[in-house]
Amino acid sequence: MKKPDMHSYLEKIKPYVPGKPVEEVEREMGLTDVIKLASNENPLGPSPLAVEAMKNYINKMHIYPDGNAYYLREALSKKLDIQPDQLIFGNGSDELLSFMTLAYVKAGDETIMVQPSFSEYDFATRIMGAEPVNVPLQGEMFAYDPDMLLSRINNKTKIIFVCSPNNPTGTIIGKKELDYLVEKLPDGVFLVLDQAYLEYADDMDCSSGLEYIKRGLPVVAMRTFSKIYGLAGLRIGYGIAAKEIIAEMNRVREPFNVNAMAQAAAMAALQDEDHIEKSRKMVAKARGQLAEGFSKLNIKAIPDQANFCFVDLGVDSRKAFTALMKKGVIVRTGDIFGFPTYIRVTYGTEKQNERLLKALGEVLDEL
Repeated sequence: MKKPDMHSYLEKIKPYVPGKPVEEVEREMGLTDVIKLASNENPLGPSPLAVEAMKNYINKMHIYPDGNAYYLREALSKKLDIQPDQLIFGNGSDELLSFMTLAYVKAGDETIMVQPSFSEYDFATRIMGAEPVNVPLQGEMFAYDPDMLLSRINNKTKIIFVCSPNNPTGTIIGKKELDYLVEKLPDGVFLVLDQAYLEYADDMDCSSGLEYIKRGLPVVAMRTFSKIYGLAGLRIGYGIAAKEIIAEMNRVREPFNVNAMAQAAAMAALQDEDHIEKSRKMVAKARGQLAEGFSKLNIKAIPDQANFCFVDLGVDSRKAFTALMKKGVIVRTGDIFGFPTYIRVTYGTEKQNERLLKALGEVLDEL
């Protein structure tokens, strides 16, 4: 008896490879004090209010979650000054990307994305049998070129994915460029704004995109509680769009897709402005600390608006990654993004950053 054949187009999908877990590195290297600066997590952890909310909710785990996330939806809509039916929640923002392609993309269609950027755009496209179209970011500063994105649109195009601040470069698309891109979008094409790191951006030129959504334009903003809110382990993200778009995305959403613990923690984290501000200040301080440290090592990070930086070491990032790991420091290699001499470094605490710089200096001397 033979199984059915897998869809041939799935052969093009490369399974996502996450950053190395601390426990795995400790086990492999025989270490006991490993720091992870690889996955853009918040080293301050979750809000104390979120922790308390989870503790209070634990005895309700036998009850299915609210599939509509009513209370979180109400709180978030007030915070963002939008209507509750302009929100959709997902098992991380990754699931929201799948909602978009499930609802609007079919085999033979195309989506457009910059390179380098988040690999899940490629995955969400290919799983539908569609084709991703890569447009390179420009120059040493990895700048967006709206005209280049627009030039790749054809009658097969359904979505343009724009990550701002962009992962892995930390760069943004400016307000003027974004206005131009939205203005020139042809009928039948969505703009998906992935804003996982928006809360870290302090450049006023980094647009929230809400003005386009409030005008009913085909723009979908996707955000997450994984980064500044420190809830990566609970997997909860949200999308913002015109209510008609949200209603259509909800057609492909599984019931109870966001667990009850995640909803409770997100509700509490949303209210903890003190924790959010501490997280912002930590990143701003770390950005300066590492920029100074990199300068002393004669390497340079791309100016960023995120909680991480993209750094050209000038050497094989795989070798640097392995050498750093042996010293108990985990980073992300740039080869997975197509830049083999770069590493992506998540901003850590002052102590963690000091340890990274010390280890990196030793590694560069060795290599």
